[in-house]
Amino acid sequence: MQFMKSLNFTTIIAEEKSIRKASERLAITPSALNRRLLAIEEELRCPLFERMASGVRLNTAGELFLH
Repeated sequence: MQFMKSLNFTTIIAEEKSIRKASERLAITPSALNRRLLAIEEELRCPLFERMASGVRLNTAGELFLH
């Protein structure tokens, strides 16, 4: 079931293009969502998003993870 949560969090972050907006949608704090994302990336041993000042964007690894 943990995989489904990880997939759901990643999908919503990708849709919102923002950890803050995704956290509002998921009703959790941005820092908690960021920690979960970092844990997912650590488990996969690669980043899934490019972090920019304007938000986040899926990178190639993130696109592969979601597909």
